[in-house]
Amino acid sequence: MMPAQMGTVSVNEGRVFRLWFEIDQYREPTQVSPDTSAPYTEDDKEGTRYTTSSTGEQLTLTPTVTYSLNDAPISFAYSSDNPTEIDVAPDGQVVFMVAPEATASAIITIVATSGTATATRAVSVTLTLSGASVIDVIEGGVAGSARKALSDPMDNALVAANPATQQKVYTTQDPYVRNTSFFLQGTHAEALTCASPWNSTGGTRRAGTAITARHAVCANHYPVTVGATIRFVASDNAVITRTVVQAARISYNGARTDAWMILLDSDLPASITPCKLFPDSFETYLPAGARTFAAEALPCLAMDFSENGIAIDLRSKGYGNQTPVMVFQAPTLPDRLAFFDNIISGDSGNPIFAVIGSELWLLSTFYGPGVGPFYGGLVSELNAMITTLDTLQGDITGHTVTVGDLSSYTAY
Repeated sequence: MMPAQMGTVSVNEGRVFRLWFEIDQYREPTQVSPDTSAPYTEDDKEGTRYTTSSTGEQLTLTPTVTYSLNDAPISFAYSSDNPTEIDVAPDGQVVFMVAPEATASAIITIVATSGTATATRAVSVTLTLSGASVIDVIEGGVAGSARKALSDPMDNALVAANPATQQKVYTTQDPYVRNTSFFLQGTHAEALTCASPWNSTGGTRRAGTAITARHAVCANHYPVTVGATIRFVASDNAVITRTVVQAARISYNGARTDAWMILLDSDLPASITPCKLFPDSFETYLPAGARTFAAEALPCLAMDFSENGIAIDLRSKGYGNQTPVMVFQAPTLPDRLAFFDNIISGDSGNPIFAVIGSELWLLSTFYGPGVGPFYGGLVSELNAMITTLDTLQGDITGHTVTVGDLSSYTAY
């Protein structure tokens, strides 16, 4: 008996699925976001926040239908398993959601539908975004802040100022004639008398700055020596001459600083105004920001051996050779930058002041182009050295340094 023959039945025309598609990935470099700038306020700081453009790859997923067993239209739906970092738009364009300089991955699922037929594909996607760095340019301080009090005197004086005529403290030296056009002369003529323009050790170099009526500080590596004469100039151009009778280097916790103190043979007259010291507790009133150091971009007045007034920005407090130092940098703001000069050989020991009200508060003296000892962090050591030098001379002056007070300003 012959076996019966069975017929064959073809399902989906012999295909596993009624509908199938492939996925093409199209990648091209793209700018994800443009350069932007906007005003910002953070604690005591006001300025402009600059965000650079970000770049990456633009990724588009394009489905290509391999076959469909009917003529019904085909639609595609997209979804991501990590939409907070990488999402996908309805047209298949992948959207990168993570922060700059980061890489993220996701599985993108694509579902094709044609009538009652569906097919699903999954694609693994990894993308990296680069750029979009943020730079904060501090331009001033908010009302009531120490930053505003310490920025306005310099910034207001520098508006439309001309360095060709307003940067020199003196129009002539020896005889000394103060420049009435100097950009801070109208507000700080008395305060400027603390800065000595000449001594017999180095001439116009090896500067000294009075911190009491009998004591001044210099650079240890470039000192005014015992026996030297040193000049100070009153606001009326009268020259006051004193002799250095004792001198020594300041140490901090056993480590040697670049601060050198000199003792004069007699007190300076009232026409010479010793400067205060910038306080070590300034971070309470000049806080660090998300991208900035405490007190960063504070405008300061520096002097060079030619007796030019230089605008320079404070950057940060630090420690060099385990001793407190201040670090400075060239300004960013155009009015300040016009009055900036590079510090060169011969400028060592010249002072850098914070400018507040009608006063000058000593921050540092130049050790190198952008760094020097932080005198506000050496108050105990300075007062101890005053006692030591006075005792060696056999003349107890009773003087101590005076520290500037920021407590009337907003604490952060």
